[in-house]
Amino acid sequence: MIFKKETKDNELYVYMNGKLIYKKWLKTGQSKVFDILAYDKYTLKSINEAE
Repeated sequence: MIFKKETKDNELYVYMNGKLIYKKWLKTGQSKVFDILAYDKYTLKSINEAE
């Protein structure tokens, strides 16, 4: 699995294999998971903006 993180303005995007799976608005702290199966308790990658 290939993860790619991208920050644009106030938003953090996380892609897995080219598909958007997670979006977070940095100023408000709100987030949205687009693919539950891609990111669950068995996923080895932690998503945060500090990396």
